[in-house]
Amino acid sequence: MTRVEPRNPLYLLLLVAGLLFTVTAVAYAVVPVLEQKAAAAGQPAPPSEMRTLLRARGATWLLWELGVLVVLGLASMWLDHRRSLQKGQSGGTIAPVNDAPSRADNS
Repeated sequence: MTRVEPRNPLYLLLLVAGLLFTVTAVAYAVVPVLEQKAAAAGQPAPPSEMRTLLRARGATWLLWELGVLVVLGLASMWLDHRRSLQKGQSGGTIAPVNDAPSRADNS
């Protein structure tokens, strides 16, 4: 019977934070363009509190969300590394260096 490795709970938080960042970034980039196109067509968009907040605080939201992504990403990597050390897999994936001289060095 194989032992199932426990899931990293930070992955779900990282996924949710990434989705929130993506939605905010797309809205921050696309909503002003859509407002301009509507105004150019002669039908300006009706007032919206969400668009006003996005225009006023969108850049700040993006910076905070990016910070959360970085912190969750680093914490998730740290937790994975800690778990692998506890399992005794501290060897890594890079093959050891061969100290024997190569044939090119003998010429």
